[in-house]
Amino acid sequence: MNPSINGFYAAYLTGASLQGFAMLVFRNGKVVGVDVGGGKYDGTYSDSDMGGYAVKLKVSLPPNTALVQGVSTGPQGDTSEIAFQLPLDFLSRHFLRIDAKHGPVNAKIVKLRELND
Repeated sequence: MNPSINGFYAAYLTGASLQGFAMLVFRNGKVVGVDVGGGKYDGTYSDSDMGGYAVKLKVSLPPNTALVQGVSTGPQGDTSEIAFQLPLDFLSRHFLRIDAKHGPVNAKIVKLRELND
């Protein structure tokens, strides 16, 4: 696995209705993060056969949260799992489309800093 992906990232999110922001940490095959609406992200990444990285995330959202796709989580909150590919050049792309449970999300991912391993 390429260790250069290790670091802190900002994800600027856009959906059909709203915009959002998340902070993520990629470190040695693990991903953790939070977003401005109280969402939590936990998952893994690995080298992909297609080049880049295969990412799997569990997304846990609090009750009655408005999502960028234009829907709300409702009184019970929401948990889902998503899988997507990060191409090797993901940092230079204008955005990546991620197909989530409630509809597509466009994400602009920016590396903020390296980790001191």
